[in-house]
Amino acid sequence: MIAPVCFEYLFESRNDITVMPCGHTIHMNCLKEMRQHLQYACPLCSKSICDMSKVWEKLGMEIAMTPMPESYHDKKVWILCNDCGASSEVQFHVVAQKCMSCNSYNIRQTRGF
Repeated sequence: MIAPVCFEYLFESRNDITVMPCGHTIHMNCLKEMRQHLQYACPLCSKSICDMSKVWEKLGMEIAMTPMPESYHDKKVWILCNDCGASSEVQFHVVAQKCMSCNSYNIRQTRGF
């Protein structure tokens, strides 16, 4: 069984629950509150909880419009994608790094340059 996200035990609660795409359960009210605070990743596993493709597209445009200083052109970092689980070495950018497997920017840096 996958653990619930909320602190209040889900199955003793009278509140409606839902299952997020990652499989973790959460109260509908808790999910609504997360969205109101612009939190779009599961608090337990960090996977995106909704379609983020439009956000990723905007991040890509922001990266394209933000040149990096010459000293950073050859800098690479290792990342782990929270959405697909892929690990890869990518070009460092101050705005964000992109997973080359699923095109997500929902990543964590695992090794620096």
